[in-house]
Amino acid sequence: MTCGITLKEKIIDLSDMINDPFKGKGGFMPDKIEHKVMVRVGLNENLAFPENLIKKLIKQVAGRIDPRVYPEDYCDSLCDLISYDYQLNPNQVVAGNGGDKIIDLMVRLTIKAGYFAAIVYPTYPMYEHAVKVQGGDVTELFLTPPPEYDIDPDYILSNIKPKKDKLLFLCSPNNPTGNQFTKDKISKIIAEFPGIVALDETYTDFGGYSIVNSLKQFPNLIIMKSMSKFHGMAGMRLGYALADEFLIARLKELLPAFNVNIASLELAKLVIQEKIALKNIVENIISERDAIYDKLTKLNGISPYKSFTNFIMFKIDNYNAADVQKTLLKEKGVLVRNMSAMPLCENCLRVSITTKENNDVFLQSLEEIMQELG
Repeated sequence: MTCGITLKEKIIDLSDMINDPFKGKGGFMPDKIEHKVMVRVGLNENLAFPENLIKKLIKQVAGRIDPRVYPEDYCDSLCDLISYDYQLNPNQVVAGNGGDKIIDLMVRLTIKAGYFAAIVYPTYPMYEHAVKVQGGDVTELFLTPPPEYDIDPDYILSNIKPKKDKLLFLCSPNNPTGNQFTKDKISKIIAEFPGIVALDETYTDFGGYSIVNSLKQFPNLIIMKSMSKFHGMAGMRLGYALADEFLIARLKELLPAFNVNIASLELAKLVIQEKIALKNIVENIISERDAIYDKLTKLNGISPYKSFTNFIMFKIDNYNAADVQKTLLKEKGVLVRNMSAMPLCENCLRVSITTKENNDVFLQSLEEIMQELG
């Protein structure tokens, strides 16, 4: 005997049955690329990491792993290596499936409906995305206007909601502006913010300093790191966080079982030990970055911002940045990122520093297009 009404007939609106923070508007997914990419300098990938080296290490991984078995629960062997490099206890490290998973953990640890996360714009949009997925709200704060894009601790601390803002995201060096804030300003904010401060140090290997040695001083500090940039592992998805043992233990409780795949785990352990290669890679990127910045300053219609990362953001002064981006891709096959939708980044593009060959093609292509427009 069957009921006279089917489930399909009974359901009127599926949206009533789901958590729907983005209402079908796409969430975090980037725009689809409509033309063939010849020079990929838009996503901050570390293409300067030698392809032959990474493939050699992957072959070693293939000989080590058995994909039929589960990986380590908490990537303990990798966390041991990371903690040794930073002179921390292994219980102060948690690894996850990419830097974005680490961001997700920060939010899940601190935010629920009715709570806020303070975000200082312009910055990495995944912070806001993760907060909204969790059902939280955002306290919108802003850097000082360009070209400085600096943080003002007094402004930030006077505009938070003390009983509502449970989390504050800072990114230094900052994406997309490229600048690194001073230790004193960051320390003041961490010391006086009445909640957890998640400091994204994804780009510090290309910058001037890290404040990992301040973890003892600030028990409310969680430092986020990614292996996508400096370590050249964007496609393998691995990130980690450093913090007080209490916070790390609570973050681990939020992880799904076996959250990092066995190949990524083993590759990360090999890459992290390539100290000489990594040192050379970062030196080359910094040298290329500074040379490109100098050349961009000499191009008519281009105003670059000084960077401490593996990318440079630059403003198109007298033309539409979206048109320049589309022309670069359509006519030259060069993919850069349009940052114009971000606060304080109107008419700005961002280029990743990769190989010298890619960098030279980008510069030549941009110069030709700006000459055509001029």
